[in-house]
Amino acid sequence: MAVATLSTGMVGGSMGLAFWDCFAIILVVNLASCLLPAWTASFGLTGLRMTTFSRYSFGYWGNVLVVVFSMVSTTGWNAINSISGASVLYALSDGACPQWAGVIIICTVVWIICALGITWIHRLDTFLWIPPFIVWCVAAGTGASHFHGAAIKSPAGPNGAASALSFVAVIFSFAVSWINCAADYNVRMPVNTPRSKIFFATYTGILVPTILVQTLGAALYSGTETNHTCKLAYLKAGVGGPLNMALEPAGGFGKFLMALAALSSIPNNIPNNYSFALHAQNFGPWALRIPRIVLVTFGFVAAIIVGCFAVKYFHDTLQTFLSIIGYWTIIHIVVVAEEHILFRGRCWNRYDFDAWDKPALLPFGWGAIGAFSFGFCGAALGMKVAWYTSPIGGLIGKRGANIGHEMTFAFPALAFPVFCWLEKRHTGK
Repeated sequence: MAVATLSTGMVGGSMGLAFWDCFAIILVVNLASCLLPAWTASFGLTGLRMTTFSRYSFGYWGNVLVVVFSMVSTTGWNAINSISGASVLYALSDGACPQWAGVIIICTVVWIICALGITWIHRLDTFLWIPPFIVWCVAAGTGASHFHGAAIKSPAGPNGAASALSFVAVIFSFAVSWINCAADYNVRMPVNTPRSKIFFATYTGILVPTILVQTLGAALYSGTETNHTCKLAYLKAGVGGPLNMALEPAGGFGKFLMALAALSSIPNNIPNNYSFALHAQNFGPWALRIPRIVLVTFGFVAAIIVGCFAVKYFHDTLQTFLSIIGYWTIIHIVVVAEEHILFRGRCWNRYDFDAWDKPALLPFGWGAIGAFSFGFCGAALGMKVAWYTSPIGGLIGKRGANIGHEMTFAFPALAFPVFCWLEKRHTGK
């Protein structure tokens, strides 16, 4: 329900796609991609958090790659969410609250809640989705006069395909970003909890609000193409500008709702900041001895630094970050899935869950490291971000398309079984 979800929905319009094309992509891609974090959420029943469970696929030392990229991912999401909320505070205050100050405010509140611990996180996140839900419902009603389904005409031919593929990559990356931490908050579940219940609860909890809020974001952006004032507000304050105009008819209550919209970044960032600490504890036994509040604080400081520097280039930062995190997440889930299906026969009894912290009983991870390298080779051949257009992606349309996710899936999917077989043959593990 966070405002960053709204920002993501606006990306399609900024790429030149019509509202109904954006809606179709938002609906279809989320229906498929939300299946992945829903599946990994059930991994928490093993008693291991996702970054720890990955040791069975990446090996004890190869899993350091998972730890590092998971920490980068959570830090980046902290920054992205905070910037989105800060842009709303900036619009609400007519510029009196700089966006860097908004980032600090949001990150500080997140840090306080994370410092309280996992029990309070569960208690608060049970209810913190309700205020932003009210905000989006009101904004959809009061801002409807600004929406226009035919305000943008999608380009045809290769150029249209390029924009569509790039927006597909953004929406996919947004949904699958929960893969790295979805299991972390289910480790306290009774071990006999049906996996199907966790799957469907997680799927519904991610899918429904994501589709609704991203669609609202696409509708809000359509208003910037028919209303010059709305366009200027968007260029000045980002997502906060059009949202402020949509809530203007509500008067003072609309200002209050703007404040709630800005603060919607807080519950969305809580699992990011807390999971940063959980990821960091997987560096080794020495990391387990560091108090978790210290690691949470380190993640808090990192998010503020990244967020304050990324404010100025938020639009490009959002697209680039979502793409790169999507590449890494695809490699992660491909390796874990192939390990589970091909080498474990989808049988949980074939994992020795007492070996998670014993390097002698786990592989080094050469197979996963090789697949990881091949995955990023695929990304480099197909990616399209603000600062780089790949050789293959550049062939689609005039500006190129982001097909890095498709390439990133194919390369490690083919490489991991081969490398894993070779590692087992030569090392016995």
